[in-house]
Amino acid sequence: MLNIKQKPVSDFSNDLIDLIKSLEQKRIPTKYLYDDIGSKLFEKICDTNEYYLTRTEKKILEENSISILDVSMADEFLELGSGSSKKTKVLILDAVDKVKNFKYISFDISNKALQMCHNELKNISNDLKIELIQGDFFKELNVLKKSTKNRMFLFLGSTIGNFDNDTAINFLTSVSKVMNKNDTILIGVDKIKDNNVLEAAYNDDNGITGEFNKNILNVINKKYNLNFKKENFLHTAIFNKNKSQIEMYLRLKKDQKIIIPDGKEIFFKKGDKILTEISRKFSENAINEIFNKSSLNILKTYSDINNYFSLYLLNKYTY
Repeated sequence: MLNIKQKPVSDFSNDLIDLIKSLEQKRIPTKYLYDDIGSKLFEKICDTNEYYLTRTEKKILEENSISILDVSMADEFLELGSGSSKKTKVLILDAVDKVKNFKYISFDISNKALQMCHNELKNISNDLKIELIQGDFFKELNVLKKSTKNRMFLFLGSTIGNFDNDTAINFLTSVSKVMNKNDTILIGVDKIKDNNVLEAAYNDDNGITGEFNKNILNVINKKYNLNFKKENFLHTAIFNKNKSQIEMYLRLKKDQKIIIPDGKEIFFKKGDKILTEISRKFSENAINEIFNKSSLNILKTYSDINNYFSLYLLNKYTY
């Protein structure tokens, strides 16, 4: 039986404050990319030739699964932003072989992603216990109870790159506070590389990423009764070298007036850009600084042959 624990969602004024009031850069929170349709589209993006991140991270997991389990000594996983759990499956398969009554907890904002996760994992073993939690893990870590087992948190897909430095540190510090002394966390991190490789990953030839990006307008239209017309927008993704991050925008092709729930109007002009996602690319020094300031200690690092992507296994500092 599929049982998804649902958590409350945020309101309009809090979530879209940067869309309404920002004078410098209009922004829609990245989480709204991942409704049911967005989650399906992202799975398609992961299969494109250009999007190296998923296949590279998956290969690292496949090659190092046993080592990760041995070093972490985990007998329970809790994944933050699991998606379909296809990548994590290789770890789960090996964990079930090592640990009786192994438990996997998936925490994701998308109900569809949790359904895909359940379908991906349900037939692995009768010994595998699956728990699904729907909610915004960035805001709702407080719903998690500490485990009596050795829990490994998983934060894969370089989701850490969607946060600026302060936000990343605050979030990982919050995670470390719900970790026990024997818990660990496995974090996927995308590295700095050739600009052409980076920009191609977010501008696939088949236009799936563009469709994914524009779908965010459908999501907030439905949720907040807005009147964005996605046909008036172009998908744009560029690498900002100064900030070492991909920036994904929706650029207006023509003027548009948006009416928000309180009856006020927002005017967008042709050429205006709405930021929907950043995806930071890290140097070793930059990611180490974030870990240190989050009270996390690197136990082991796993990377691909090109050093495109790394998995860091960490525990919390004990004083």
